[in-house]
Amino acid sequence: MGNSAKYIVYALILILLPFKASGIESDIDTLKRKLEEASPPGKISILNELSREYWNISLDQSADYANQAYELAISLGDKQGIADALNRLGNAAYLMASYQEAHDYYMQSLSLRLEIGDTEGILGSYNNLYLIYDFRGDREQALEYVEKALDLSHSAGKLSEVAHYSNILGSLRSDIHDFEAAENNINKAFEIYESSGDKEGMARTLNNQGSMYNRMSLYDQAQECYFRALELFRETGNMTGLASVKNNIGIIHKQLNNNNIALDYFNLSLQLYQEHEIIRSSVAPLLNNIGIIWYEKGNHETALDYYNRALDTYESINSVRGVATVTHNIGILHTNMGNYQQAMRAYRRSVEINEGTGDIYRLANNYNNLGELYIYMKQYDSARISLDRSLEMALGLDARNIISENYLFQSKLFSSLSDYDNALRCYEEYDAYRDSIFSLESGNKIAELQIRNKRQNLITETELLQKNNEIQILEIRKQNTILLYLGGMALIITIFVIVMLRIYRYRKSLNKELKEKSMQLAIANKELVETENNLQKLNSTKDKFFSIIAHDLKNPFNALLGFSETLNRDYKDLSRKKIHTYIEIINKSATDLYQLLENLLEWSKSQTGNIKYNPEKFSLAEIAANGINPVMVNAERKMITIRTEIDPKIKAYADKNIITTVIRNLVNNAVKFTYHKGEIIVSAREGTENIELSVSDNGIGIGPVEQKKLFSLHHNITTAGTNDEKGTGLGLVLCKEFVSKSGGEIWLKSEKGKGSTFTFTIPK
Repeated sequence: MGNSAKYIVYALILILLPFKASGIESDIDTLKRKLEEASPPGKISILNELSREYWNISLDQSADYANQAYELAISLGDKQGIADALNRLGNAAYLMASYQEAHDYYMQSLSLRLEIGDTEGILGSYNNLYLIYDFRGDREQALEYVEKALDLSHSAGKLSEVAHYSNILGSLRSDIHDFEAAENNINKAFEIYESSGDKEGMARTLNNQGSMYNRMSLYDQAQECYFRALELFRETGNMTGLASVKNNIGIIHKQLNNNNIALDYFNLSLQLYQEHEIIRSSVAPLLNNIGIIWYEKGNHETALDYYNRALDTYESINSVRGVATVTHNIGILHTNMGNYQQAMRAYRRSVEINEGTGDIYRLANNYNNLGELYIYMKQYDSARISLDRSLEMALGLDARNIISENYLFQSKLFSSLSDYDNALRCYEEYDAYRDSIFSLESGNKIAELQIRNKRQNLITETELLQKNNEIQILEIRKQNTILLYLGGMALIITIFVIVMLRIYRYRKSLNKELKEKSMQLAIANKELVETENNLQKLNSTKDKFFSIIAHDLKNPFNALLGFSETLNRDYKDLSRKKIHTYIEIINKSATDLYQLLENLLEWSKSQTGNIKYNPEKFSLAEIAANGINPVMVNAERKMITIRTEIDPKIKAYADKNIITTVIRNLVNNAVKFTYHKGEIIVSAREGTENIELSVSDNGIGIGPVEQKKLFSLHHNITTAGTNDEKGTGLGLVLCKEFVSKSGGEIWLKSEKGKGSTFTFTIPK
């Protein structure tokens, strides 16, 4: 499967004020008592408050209280009450995923609030309309309403609201990759929160800024922002904020393929949500993220368990968008497990929801993976229709990750239909879009550098102004000192003490930061050294791989070309015996070439991680026969007897294809190095936990020096067989990798002139 857009990882970017679930029941009881005692005009606001309190308990009850408030306000002619009730009805509809209905209620409420000049209410309406358009993916309308809210906050002198909407505006502009404007908005929000000492606001802004850097693939800067946000949330005791930031840090490690670290952060975040009874709508995305990690680690049962828990949570809070996301991920999981009908049901449910909400991006993703599923099911017409739908939607959105993956799936489809020209064309399109995604990411990094330079220039200008101010202040002090020497001295001493205290605190803080940075740098250097060593090993392996191709493909091809050319040129002049001899040589060369290419391809797939390990219970005797059969032709040529001594009752647990490949390579090796009329025995012995399978021959044997070089691609063992057969040693390298992948070990016992016994273990 493709990796670019196949599933959705949730980021919990804390922008709005945190919601606390504790004390809800007592608040509701208090409001109900007030409702009984209140006058009719007073009941309107209480009913609206009750509607809000029921958001996380019963949306139907929430809508019912809002309706009661609306009808009472209509009967009393209370426009303020009508506007607030309409807004509450919109909120309930939004939470129930009736987005068009919510939009209509919000517009009616806004109209009334504009009429009566309710500034606070207008801000709330702008905020709600922004949420609707942002959900629909209409960034232009979403930006328009946030900008209106920001302008109104400025004109009303509401600094806290200015900071709030500047932060949201920064997030939206970050989404559309307008990073310079986003940086300005986020910095503005942070300055306001910092000047007012609002640590909660500072933490939310840093969390948002970290998410912006994450989008720019600047993971170091993102983590720096997240860790600063963590410190502030710890100081304020905001568990929701801590959980949100830990989730975001986990997402960074997920993107860096540090799945174990990502899983640790996701679990820490989940633990915080569960321990402090934070709203379920925040827990569900985390469960989904944890499911994705387990899916990528190959633990499908655990992944499915977390997906189902996320699905139950989304269904309990009536979050259809969340249900659509998780069912899509469940579809991917079942596709990977080969449960195609279950995958189909999951995808169709996700498609139905996304069609209802009009989420084109997610629909494009749905149809993309549906197309892949149809390919696996060999329903090629349906695959074509799904992939065409996905591509049309993705092109309209310029969703390059989905477009890239779509062309990869189309290449697979055409390849399955043996239409190799179109398969190649689609693969080239896939490659081109991958390059364009890389270029876009590079552009984002350039944009970040430009932002950083502009920021540095502003800092420099500010420092110059500060220096000028300091010079002027010093001049004034100098003049005043002449008149008020004693008072000036006292003032200087006081200032000196304050400055020294601040310097001391600053140095203490700086030393702490330097210590933390040093630790991070040491870890980064260690990872860099490990990466360099791995790259050197990979490069060495690649060089050896190409040397094998250059050396060992040459002889079979020379034989094929040479003898086939001789037959073609001198066919009429050659005797039947000579022709038969040449045909035998050509056939043997083709067989050797096929076996060599098969091992090369298997080894290459193992190196790139394209071999999927699918263990199951099977009869060892049956699999051994499957591995021996392809080698029988070569054995019969040398009149070698192959005996199988395996109890049919013995069962093993591994990947049948992998074990068949190992047996085939070991038996083929034995045939090469066994004399005419020799004997090969394939036997098995059942232990308590493992099964030992052995391939023994009475051939030429292997000396102690050569034994140390086996099972390694870096030692090219080219010992000729008893009929001068050629070998690269790649078959034994492949055997070792496949046995290790199966959780077993492989070894040999051999003596020159007395034959060899290769033994490997398979789990029971």
